[in-house]
Amino acid sequence: MKKLALVLAVFFMFLFVSSASAGLMEKNVFIVGTESTYPPYESRNEQGDLIGFDIDLMEVIAGKLGKKVEWQDIAFDALIPTLMAKRIDIIIAGMSITEERAQRVAFTKPYEISVSAFITKVDSDIKDIEALKGKSVATQIGTVQETYAHAIEGVTVRTFQKFDDCAREVLLGRVDAALMDIPVAREFVNQRDFTGKLKIAFEQIITEGGKAIALHLSDSDVAEAISKIIDELEESGEMQKLRDKWGM
Repeated sequence: MKKLALVLAVFFMFLFVSSASAGLMEKNVFIVGTESTYPPYESRNEQGDLIGFDIDLMEVIAGKLGKKVEWQDIAFDALIPTLMAKRIDIIIAGMSITEERAQRVAFTKPYEISVSAFITKVDSDIKDIEALKGKSVATQIGTVQETYAHAIEGVTVRTFQKFDDCAREVLLGRVDAALMDIPVAREFVNQRDFTGKLKIAFEQIITEGGKAIALHLSDSDVAEAISKIIDELEESGEMQKLRDKWGM
């Protein structure tokens, strides 16, 4: 009986170690984190379903790898900590590559070059960085836009969990401008609540790193596999079809 108990203990320990060390590619379902207030990359439709360029892109990539996707909607600044804790497998959330982030996660190759824009009220005279001195700028917390805004001399930065909050703060006159990616800025200024009231004041390149998919550092092999699929989607024209679909 003692020998049987010992054998069973060793067996279950082996199962536990094997499952804990199993690679991401052995899973049938990828748990993917995003943040759903960033149209056209990710948002929710009237039925509450996740939609957007990033959502479609990840579903296509997962399909080519023979996997399904389980989505987790998480605050942007909590995405990387959640990935590092292995409570999710992948991040796709309009996330730009930075040196600091690359020390904590494994990035795929970029699937888009990042260009940002400042949005203001339609009657604002802000036209360039110099005009922002002495003004206030809203950004989403944890983004490259927040980092960039803090580096602008004479600017007061206010951070929010969601970019739609940033746009609303401009509309309400509580900040002078908001900084976000150019496709997102276009989306917001054309939304029913903001059309004719907000405008794109000017565009700004704020980082040389493009947008990429992030994985745990231990899953660099999967990051490489996804990078190859990104190349294939570019070459086949599928990536451009997704951009056209979402007006990017």
